[in-house]
Amino acid sequence: MKKSEKVLLGVFAFLFLAIIGGGGFMYAFNNYTSIREENDTLRDRLADMNLAISQGADWADKYGWLEEHCPNFTSRQEASAKLLEVITAEAEKKGISIGGKEFIEAARVLGPDGLPLEENLGYFDKATVKITLAGIQEQAFFGWLHALQQPQSFLGITRMQINPSGTNKTINAEVEFTQFYREKSAPKVSKAN
Repeated sequence: MKKSEKVLLGVFAFLFLAIIGGGGFMYAFNNYTSIREENDTLRDRLADMNLAISQGADWADKYGWLEEHCPNFTSRQEASAKLLEVITAEAEKKGISIGGKEFIEAARVLGPDGLPLEENLGYFDKATVKITLAGIQEQAFFGWLHALQQPQSFLGITRMQINPSGTNKTINAEVEFTQFYREKSAPKVSKAN
């Protein structure tokens, strides 16, 4: 073998080892960084799990309170009727006459299988009633809204539109009230032996 061939062979061997060694080094470095990232992710997940375990008693108390206080109705129609009853009773107390009443059907997005998508279901069921009022006093109107919207009743105002009627601080309003509840199954009727 000539000296120039030996030099070329040496250069080729050096380049070959540099390329293979560099590729191996990059492969090892990429694996090392991915393992490090996975360790960080697992460490964060473990911290979240430990936090959730330490707060378990608090969440159990919150769940117990929710089970005790959340209204239960057998259907949306029953919840809507009860909601309308509460709204009209409070309006009578405040001397407000309700112009129009309309039950609002909740829009459900259906999936490809024809069933409601799970992310749209949520934890609570809800019934909504739209009330239209004309020419009522502002003070009575806001007192009525304040009396109705109480956290412990799971009843809230989800949409409101107010327009001044032009005389004596009276307004025209359109308000949507929503009753959040949990749907319970109707009791089964059975024969007594």
